[in-house]
Amino acid sequence: MATDRWSLLESRRSFVLVLATATLLHVALAVSTPVSGDEAYYWDCSRHLDWSYFDQPPLVIWTMVPFRALFGECRLAVRAPAVIASLLIGVFMVPLVRRLGGGYRHAAVAYLVLHGTPLFFMGSFYCSTDIAMGAAYLAATWAAVALAQGESRAWWGFGIAVGLGFLAKFPAVLVVAALAPALVRGAAGRDLRTPTPYLAAAMSGALTLPVWLWGAKHEWANITFQLAGRHDGGGLTLRYMGELLAGDLLLLTPFLAIAVAVAWWLSRRDRDVGWAVARVAAIAPLVFFGLVSLRTRVAPHWIAPGIMVTFVMLPLVAFKWRRGLQLAGVVVGVGLSLSAIAVVLAPESLLDVEWTYRGRPNRISTDALSDLMGNQEIADRVAAARRPGQLVTSQSYSEVHMIAFLSKGAVPTRLAHITGGTHGLASLYWHRPSELEGRNMLFVTDRDDVEGKLLRLFEEVEEHSPIDIVRSGRVVRTMRLFSCRNLLHASPAFSRLHD
Repeated sequence: MATDRWSLLESRRSFVLVLATATLLHVALAVSTPVSGDEAYYWDCSRHLDWSYFDQPPLVIWTMVPFRALFGECRLAVRAPAVIASLLIGVFMVPLVRRLGGGYRHAAVAYLVLHGTPLFFMGSFYCSTDIAMGAAYLAATWAAVALAQGESRAWWGFGIAVGLGFLAKFPAVLVVAALAPALVRGAAGRDLRTPTPYLAAAMSGALTLPVWLWGAKHEWANITFQLAGRHDGGGLTLRYMGELLAGDLLLLTPFLAIAVAVAWWLSRRDRDVGWAVARVAAIAPLVFFGLVSLRTRVAPHWIAPGIMVTFVMLPLVAFKWRRGLQLAGVVVGVGLSLSAIAVVLAPESLLDVEWTYRGRPNRISTDALSDLMGNQEIADRVAAARRPGQLVTSQSYSEVHMIAFLSKGAVPTRLAHITGGTHGLASLYWHRPSELEGRNMLFVTDRDDVEGKLLRLFEEVEEHSPIDIVRSGRVVRTMRLFSCRNLLHASPAFSRLHD
């Protein structure tokens, strides 16, 4: 008995060591790699606190606020929500693994192997709504397994996890499908004769109220955007599904994709209803977004919550070549992740590489590397060129919020929604037209088709000398500058609010 207790303590210490080491790595990567345009967008949203936002629920944005107060306007403050969510994913793995018959050692292996995927290695420190949703999804799966095994109190945990997951990213609700085997085959069905499930559901719904309050105030723009605004539409096609599967093979590596697929399939041999719950939780996002991909493009990382559940299952299901697949996947995955980080830190090294994929409707090319270069230089030169009282604006939400972040909020920026696009429009709900009309602005852009649009919005438009970003003796990026005097019409390009 003493030996078993010592073994448990040792495995617990090993897991804590794995978790602490991984968290320190996440912090180091968070402070050493540059912030992206989307992350700067979330940061700027956190400076304009609201019930919710046009294209994002509020949880990650709200969570950034105390870290900004603690650390200031820096990379770690922006990425602290991702680091915390990654830590919670490791913490939630332990009770889920134990419910499925494993222990701390299995949880440590699952967490380590998950880091072998570019999907989680990069996502563990990159601030996104997906990583927070993943933590909530894993917690909800743990609660659903507990419900199936007769733990009635888990209704409260399930309700909290689903409600907070929804506040992180809407697809968190897909975990509700995992209740089916818990209700049909497990012990949870008998709880339906008590008030607990319904009270927990009401509490979960109450947690989502901020999203509905914002929507009711703004003509449900956030809901219509999620249902239709971000999707391509069109007829049935297998192209998007192919892109989804290919993207997931890259984000998981083919070796680990095979390993988790085999583990999911062989787990059917375990008759415990908790395993049935875990299998449904794992497959639900893939089934849902696989069907969606028949009509529109789906980002591969959208199925990440289900993938995390399969990695919990992986060390618990023995099969031939499992260790070899895990080792090969981790080596390849970490190599891909480190290569991606190296490119982000030194994009100049690939200036002479030419590669293009012409997908539908997007085009992926190494030309996009130019967007990684010179951001701080652009922000500094824009700040120097800005005249007193001028606002800085651009048609690119990434550019606008990046300039604001890199100036630590010193440069006032506004988005000019004049060239289309459906994402990144939260700032159109921050200022009323009367607050903007009559203002002078400095417009920053890398496009050649905006001058005519500006002339329809402002009384006078004057172009200045551009900002050229030079690397290895050649211009790799050019930003045009326009001084725009007296904004005549703020709506709808600068504001969707009403006076």
